[in-house]
Amino acid sequence: MIINHKDDYGEAQTGKIISIDGDSVRFYWTCDDEKTKARGLVTYNMDEFKQQVDPFVIVDRTCTFSDEKYGRLQSMIKNNWHKVINTMHSSSQKRLKVDGCIDLLVSEIGVSKLQASGIIKSRLAAGTFKYVKLKLGTYIALGINEIALENKKRYLSSISNEIRSQSERINYVISHGQTVGNYRERLFISVLRKFVPKKFHVATGFIEGSSKQIDIIIYDQHNYIPVFREDDLVVVKKEAVIAVIEIKTTLSSSTLKDSLEGIDRICEGPMSSVPFFKGIFAFETEWNNKTAADNIAIFYDENKIDAIHEHLDVVCVPGKICAFIDYNNLDNDEYSCPSLYTLEDAKGISIGESFFFQRLFSFMEVEVSARKINGLYFDVLRETAHRPLHKILTDEDWTPFHIFFTELGSTADFDADEFDQAMEIKKNNVKQRVKDVRDWMAGEMDRNQLIEKYNSIF
Repeated sequence: MIINHKDDYGEAQTGKIISIDGDSVRFYWTCDDEKTKARGLVTYNMDEFKQQVDPFVIVDRTCTFSDEKYGRLQSMIKNNWHKVINTMHSSSQKRLKVDGCIDLLVSEIGVSKLQASGIIKSRLAAGTFKYVKLKLGTYIALGINEIALENKKRYLSSISNEIRSQSERINYVISHGQTVGNYRERLFISVLRKFVPKKFHVATGFIEGSSKQIDIIIYDQHNYIPVFREDDLVVVKKEAVIAVIEIKTTLSSSTLKDSLEGIDRICEGPMSSVPFFKGIFAFETEWNNKTAADNIAIFYDENKIDAIHEHLDVVCVPGKICAFIDYNNLDNDEYSCPSLYTLEDAKGISIGESFFFQRLFSFMEVEVSARKINGLYFDVLRETAHRPLHKILTDEDWTPFHIFFTELGSTADFDADEFDQAMEIKKNNVKQRVKDVRDWMAGEMDRNQLIEKYNSIF
């Protein structure tokens, strides 16, 4: 998008190229402010248009003849814009005087005053900012939608603060490790119950046939009767399970390994076409993201992943660690493998816990419309997240050892010399099941469709 420096703050417009036909450039000017009449579609001569690039500044998209000039500027804005928004959101009335806003951009982004003025005008035209003229002066304020967005981010971040502050409080009065651990487990259950729909029960207990006690188990109490239930202690069938969560006071090499081994034990037995969430949540650690990810990678080097979604989903320590496993290469012809990522937030808001909850809630089967709304509610934090790949946890030509018979297709009839062709089909079926599970998590498929599609184990 492009703005013209000659526009006043109260009349700022953005524009973009519609088409280039020889020497003719069709350019469209627009503005989200109802008080400003946009210039609309304007046709320029190419030479004339290029000459006008200098008094313009590109802030979101680039043109072929301006990439080199404005590429660095775009990067500076992207990496530091959250500082501007945070300052404005915390200011009185969510606004600053025009000169103060310019100085803020110069200080936080590192641009010139002319560039800062252009950036402000682009945000005014896009509706992120609002121009306010009062007797005391002229101001740049956050737009209504931007304020609502920032308020939602901070509310979701407050989940982290609530867990953190309450979990730390007990340290001031009790030093008995088991008591502290039990309190924190109950605290986490209490927070979960504020968000989990009533059709699901948050408890502790066992999956039928497994001797592994699960710190927190969430199951579908609407469609499945527990095998055993006494208050919040339950034994449930594997088909009823929505999530299992290991709670640790401190995340260390021993507690992480213990939790991952527990998840492996829970995954033993017949596969389910509908996966359930497997998480680890700890309250303290001396580690950072890299150390945690290194230790997870070591575990899966020694304990191979042999089935889709039969592994850890997310590990989280509030304000310190968030790492998760997902599948790569879904949009190309390469093998799709379980891959370990870390979640980093460079925007000043703690989002690891919100990501943990967002991923957890995506496994909960509710009405399709509600599922999409629930997902979007937490997705607001995604724009602040950086999710670098830490390591692919399998060989790069990985296919799962345990698959469903329906995924094998006609490969059972292949001779040994047709093995490569069989593996190609298997590779594509891996991708398809991962995509189907993603569609289910996004509310595009329901549970019964997954079960019907993958109903037999090979």
